[in-house]
Amino acid sequence: MKRILLILICTFCLLPVNAYEVAFPQKKALSLVSNGIFFVGKVDKHESLWINEQKIQTKKNGSFAESFKLNPGDNTFYLTNKKNNIVDKYTITRLAPSEASANLVEFPMQECKTSDNDVILRSTPENFGMNRMSYLPLNTDLRINGMKNDFVRVYLNKNLSGWVASDSVIPEQRENKILGEYKSEGINSDSISETYKFKFTKNLPYSTKFEDNLLYTDVYNVTNCPNETFHSVIELKPPYCYSVKMKDGELSIKLPRVDMSSPKIIIDAGHGGKEPGAVGCMSDLEKDLNLKAAKALKKELKSRDYKVLMTRNSDKYISLKDRVNFTKDKKGIIFISLHMNSIPEYADPNTHKGSETYYYNEFSKPLAKSVQLALTKSLGTRDNGVKQASFAVIRPTEYVGILVETAFLINPEDVEIYKSKDYFKKVSKGVTNGIETYLNSINQ
Repeated sequence: MKRILLILICTFCLLPVNAYEVAFPQKKALSLVSNGIFFVGKVDKHESLWINEQKIQTKKNGSFAESFKLNPGDNTFYLTNKKNNIVDKYTITRLAPSEASANLVEFPMQECKTSDNDVILRSTPENFGMNRMSYLPLNTDLRINGMKNDFVRVYLNKNLSGWVASDSVIPEQRENKILGEYKSEGINSDSISETYKFKFTKNLPYSTKFEDNLLYTDVYNVTNCPNETFHSVIELKPPYCYSVKMKDGELSIKLPRVDMSSPKIIIDAGHGGKEPGAVGCMSDLEKDLNLKAAKALKKELKSRDYKVLMTRNSDKYISLKDRVNFTKDKKGIIFISLHMNSIPEYADPNTHKGSETYYYNEFSKPLAKSVQLALTKSLGTRDNGVKQASFAVIRPTEYVGILVETAFLINPEDVEIYKSKDYFKKVSKGVTNGIETYLNSINQ
């Protein structure tokens, strides 16, 4: 009997035993949309763990966390401690966007962080320009609890959620996560600007909203504020421009001091170079007409002693980002992007004519209205009104930006207007008159 018991004990001791525990992923077969996956768990003392031949670094308490990029399709991960030859196989399948469920999938709260700068926090799970809440910097801590389309749902407070693209976040790996807390605030003021600074313990999701000359700012997941939300209201002065940035836990709101009696004006001739824009009935290229109109507008504005710069002076391709950066770098306050309108191939060109002006930020709407009214009066085109749209060049809050569609390239009636010899002069006078009406209104 003793011999049998001794054999059983020896046999048990020789059985291979895992030297680690994996807490996540909890399943060895998993499908998701994200472009990354993380493994977290614990390794026994004096033991080691390899994942796909990569030795995993562990903390003193044995805990580990390691993230991996995922390729489309099946991704296989082999876990072993290389002592007892036991291998755990995990298969993580990265789904293509079209395979992702359009229905909301909810799951327990998970910690993650942004994987890049300027990650867009949206109010709805769709790539729609008008639903932007803010731009989050790299390593902003987020709490997510759901997925829909190609977006993950971000917990902001008990009454509010936001959404970010699923490929813009990665799992949080830190063991001792710092709680989001409000610390202090202050104001820096000089001759150029006034800057409000709000300090937190780390980067946190936030949103801003301009309404009735007031800038409302909310910072979320702040544990020492009511409803986990820090709230700020700042009264703005004309032209109501501002910039917001979260960096190293500090949210700064910068308000420029601007002499609106003579603001710097940036004229943007749409398209250019390899990007011709629309083509008209007479084979006119939109990029060429935009440039002629921009040059005429510059001449008119300078004749009235305005400071004017152009994003392009020739047939040159300039990206949307470069146009925006140029305007910011040059401290432009008024931004006018000139275009000519087009329609989808299935639409009737005869029913689409006239001028229309677009804005994105609410404080740009008065300028859009003034320019639209003066332009249609000068050109004699149909007044299609002002519209809000998410065009990249007019989204920034650092300047008052509008995009003007002077006429339709493919409408026979509008062709007559833009082919007339005084068309560009009328455009320049109309837009300039609109700018002056706007400036007069805010300088009163």
